[in-house]
Amino acid sequence: MKKNKKQVIAYIHTHWDPEWYRSLEEFNVRLVEVMDRVLVDLKNNKMPSFYFDGQVLALLNYLKFRPNKKNLIKKLIKEKKLFIGPFFVSADSFLVSKYSLEKNLELGIKISKEFGENEFIGYLSDTFGHSKSIFEILKKFNIDHAICWRGIGDLPSDFTFNGIKTTRLVWGYYQDVLNLCLSLDKKAEIIESILDKINEKSKDILLLPLGADHMAHFNNPKDTICEINKRLKNYEIILSSPFEYIKRADYSKLKLEGEFLDNSKTYILPGVYSTRTDEKAVNSILEFELYKKAYPFNKKMGNKYENELNQAAIELLKNHAHDSIYGCSTDTVHQAVRARQKSVEETIKAVQNRLIRDFKKKYLKKETTEKIGVFNFSNYNQEGEIKVLVDKKIKEGELIQKFKSVSNDIYYDIYKNPMTEDFHWFYEYLIEVDLINKNSFKNVKIKAPVKNHIIGDDFIENKHLKLFVSENKIYVINKQNNELYKDFISIQSTKECGDSYNYAPIEYGKILKIKNSKIKKEGKIKSTLNILFEENISLNISLTNKSEFFEIEADFTNKKKNRKLQILINTNKKVKKTIVPYSEGTLERVHDENYLLFENMPSKDKEELKTNSYPMNSYVYTNGIGIMTKGLNEYEVYKNTIKITLLRSIGIISNPNNKARGVPAGPPIECTDMQGIGKHKFYLGVTFNKKEDIKRLADNFFGSMVGILGEFKSFNK
Repeated sequence: MKKNKKQVIAYIHTHWDPEWYRSLEEFNVRLVEVMDRVLVDLKNNKMPSFYFDGQVLALLNYLKFRPNKKNLIKKLIKEKKLFIGPFFVSADSFLVSKYSLEKNLELGIKISKEFGENEFIGYLSDTFGHSKSIFEILKKFNIDHAICWRGIGDLPSDFTFNGIKTTRLVWGYYQDVLNLCLSLDKKAEIIESILDKINEKSKDILLLPLGADHMAHFNNPKDTICEINKRLKNYEIILSSPFEYIKRADYSKLKLEGEFLDNSKTYILPGVYSTRTDEKAVNSILEFELYKKAYPFNKKMGNKYENELNQAAIELLKNHAHDSIYGCSTDTVHQAVRARQKSVEETIKAVQNRLIRDFKKKYLKKETTEKIGVFNFSNYNQEGEIKVLVDKKIKEGELIQKFKSVSNDIYYDIYKNPMTEDFHWFYEYLIEVDLINKNSFKNVKIKAPVKNHIIGDDFIENKHLKLFVSENKIYVINKQNNELYKDFISIQSTKECGDSYNYAPIEYGKILKIKNSKIKKEGKIKSTLNILFEENISLNISLTNKSEFFEIEADFTNKKKNRKLQILINTNKKVKKTIVPYSEGTLERVHDENYLLFENMPSKDKEELKTNSYPMNSYVYTNGIGIMTKGLNEYEVYKNTIKITLLRSIGIISNPNNKARGVPAGPPIECTDMQGIGKHKFYLGVTFNKKEDIKRLADNFFGSMVGILGEFKSFNK
């Protein structure tokens, strides 16, 4: 045996996607078979430890079928043989809000500690790139180590990233060689080759994962590794855990800041940021309603409904497991995703209405249609318009809709049955409010609005902005500096042959022609201009008396397959840099504005082509223009334009002939529902305010204020 072999810390694991190419139920049955074997071998000391993928949802799913194993699991965790947590699910960090990521860690750590686990690594082995947010949030929870793979580029194995000691899985987490039907000599030869590649980027010690997606561990781990070690020329494998490795690794040589989206060495599969956009949009709205409104309102009212909101958060987090929120999964999976979204929506609505009921019972001073109590749940002072649903007419409000229903005072009275009560008219109004301080409550006298916006069949404007249609193009004037933007908004449709993981255009995009424009609604507070494009795609563009941004509703019925639909915003200048938010601030990205994916296809073997498309959460800012969205999570840079993806219609999880990616990324399962055939509505906001204003305006865009009709006692908690 060769002396002074380099030591390799190997950990046995499985990577567990709760939903992917099979349903949750199918994978759960498989999970039981996998974990039964794990527990037997840990108990019988056939392997020293097992790392359970850095998340606890799979463990909870296992215990639904094997509740009698709970004490054994606690014992193995105590003995440092089984490692769990810290996440509830392995979630993407670009497509979900910081509040969801924090709740994910909070819940995952709580559950882990209930099982006796107290050691944690930010295990991010398979997420498709890594945001700066996730590292900031790890620090918040006192986790100072992370293990990553995708998007890192050609870096050494160990470094400090955003203040977190980070290990790069140089050759990935997916190492199934010991499960293959090969001779021990051949297995050792393959492992030696893998370790040579890892060694190129490592120092005194190497880290080797042993495991793969949804797979049981290899047979007789201790004996097998002993035999493999006899055959290795330059390395000695020590079966242990990632915790043993991080104790011995040196993270001091290189310190970096930012995000990981470099696909030069690993695929980041960026097409997932635009797959199933309808679900992503709903998720974004639910996150805002839950974390920015329902939780704060409930806290102000004494946390009476904390358990109900926590349950809603859990159901929402289940959708954040990365294959689920990515959309690179079967139609059956996404039927379950949408069902959970509906469940969360109904729970939030039920709690919010009860909070309003409880607030009125305790603090209502006087029933009146002349005053309104307003909560501002934003971290910024806000003014503008709020929607109020009442069963009385408000003279100074702008009526949005009316319908028959039963009063919430009855509907949410557990001593009454609303089905037996008389239904009557309800009215939804838009009401203007002046400045409300951040995180506060204020009684506001409802005043007659002073209309200072105007609209015609081909234009709309207020004191800040003007938009008009001329010669089949949309023009905008930023009235703060009188800059004119010609052809400011357009719609592009591009045929493609990609898959859920990677966009692959087969032609240059086609700009859809404007058919006509007309007034959709003229109000005393808010007006809307309808611009109709080819394929009956409508953009309903709204301004209010006070609004500092255009609100754009894209409304259409998609009838086409295998294409990408984008809204293009012309910024008047080359887009060399963009700014996007992360949990604690903003991040600047630098772009090659002349790069176009179509002009660089096809990819070479085992290559994933670079794109000019990027993930975003809530907004992107460039050249003095801020573009806010409700869950449209992808933008593309090209020359003067920012392209926001509305819809990417594609019908296969992984296309083996995808010309943007050299090898398959998953199974070639067809998914009819992924084509997005049917009706869609998506929302954007466009502003010319300074970048410092965008987070405030994004809260305003989502609707951070809640109004309750009546005059109320003083309330600020």
